[in-house]
Amino acid sequence: MADNGVSRRGLFKTVWGAAGATTLAGFSGAVEAHDLRPGDPAYRFDKYEAIVNRKVRIRQLYAWPNIQNPIIYPNISNGLNGFQFSYNIPADQIQVVVQAYSSANGAMYDDHIWEKYKLGEALGVKDPSTGAPATRNLWYKSKITDQEVSSPPKERNHPYYSDTSIEGLQRRGVLFLI
Repeated sequence: MADNGVSRRGLFKTVWGAAGATTLAGFSGAVEAHDLRPGDPAYRFDKYEAIVNRKVRIRQLYAWPNIQNPIIYPNISNGLNGFQFSYNIPADQIQVVVQAYSSANGAMYDDHIWEKYKLGEALGVKDPSTGAPATRNLWYKSKITDQEVSSPPKERNHPYYSDTSIEGLQRRGVLFLI
């Protein structure tokens, strides 16, 4: 329980319920959801299967429920680097899939969503540059530009191999699911 008698679960339900109600209020018609099945064109089943069921030597799966988990990104990078450089497994023979859920889903949204829905405030994420609740996704953007790494560098000590941003890990073939 928080000092004011409100539990975390209660606060979370209130914040997300209010955000959902505000969003739904903007729709003029009925909203309907449906299950995506492999035959549904929106599912893009063939593209998904080509990524996750390709022939590889190493498969790693990370279940990621907590956006505040500070070790998930270095663990993923370490796994990639360990297999590639310690065991000489080619990078294209390593498949890493990260299943984000619960609060970690927030790391999959762009800066616009972070600002609009005040995700930093809702998820308790502070921007280290301002000390205020984050209004941007702190985990997505890489400090390395696409031009700097148009192809994977040959030197093991290149920053490409220590880039733990979502964008940097995606360059290395990591698939993030929500």
